[in-house]
Amino acid sequence: MTVTREPPEQTEPEKREITGAQIGQKAITPYLFSFPAILAVSAILAFPVLYGIWQSLYRAPELGLDEEFVGTQNYIDMFQDPGFWNAMSRTGLFVGGSLVVGTVLGLFFAFALFRAMGRLRFMRAVTLAPYLISNVAAAVMFRILFQSDIGLINSFLDWFGLDGPSWLSDTTWAMAVVIFTQVWTDIPLTILLLLGGLMTIDQSYLDAALVDGASAWQRARMLTIPLLAPQLVITTVWLSYSTLTGLGVVLALTGGGPLGATTTLAMEMYNVAFRSLRFNEALALATFILVLNAVLTLMYVAVARRYEIEV
Repeated sequence: MTVTREPPEQTEPEKREITGAQIGQKAITPYLFSFPAILAVSAILAFPVLYGIWQSLYRAPELGLDEEFVGTQNYIDMFQDPGFWNAMSRTGLFVGGSLVVGTVLGLFFAFALFRAMGRLRFMRAVTLAPYLISNVAAAVMFRILFQSDIGLINSFLDWFGLDGPSWLSDTTWAMAVVIFTQVWTDIPLTILLLLGGLMTIDQSYLDAALVDGASAWQRARMLTIPLLAPQLVITTVWLSYSTLTGLGVVLALTGGGPLGATTTLAMEMYNVAFRSLRFNEALALATFILVLNAVLTLMYVAVARRYEIEV
């Protein structure tokens, strides 16, 4: 006689009821921990920004005299100043040129470093070298390179029997040199952003495109670059911020010359503040640059939502 034992009844796993309060608690917990740091940073940044905006509404008749409240008059005079509009046009050229050149070169070097194998991988660390040099030091270095008489660039061209232009004295070439120098200082972070994006792409997509007979250019144009859209957006915003607010390269390389050909908004703000000693009017320019940065931020958020990037 055999005795059979029936298996124990299978009970359903215990289900925990998650309430809306618990969900809300989990969502707000990270912000509670980071709130002190957010509060401290906001206080440190908010005070000088708000104080600068407030001071832009005042004007001193002469240096050393008491300031008078003039409201928006500093902004009205700024928009009526031909120098401001010259700086606006030069800034647009400076930012646009840096965006195009920086993005193209960043993509090129990111693709090259992504395919670097074996001992060539040390080049990924070498790309950080320009980022370790200050903008002013880099500008001084390029000023020496592009000197019309003793510069290395013109000496190299003379070796081939070519006459090099006066790079920093010509109104056309000066802006080109400034853009190239700015891109050289900004390109390390650009490469790192794009290289990081390339490393996150699923290799199976590229393998499938290769099996389908797609060429290298087709894979890059139709697959890799669209998948890099989030990193490209962040790179564009970074380059825009860096060039719009950058002063060190322009100040040390050309000083805004020749004939105002490289006078950007940041350079114009420097001239108004430290050469004309009109600090309140310079704060109005700084506030305008702040608004431009805010507009770029809103554009970034709009593009990020379009590509479903979490920000």
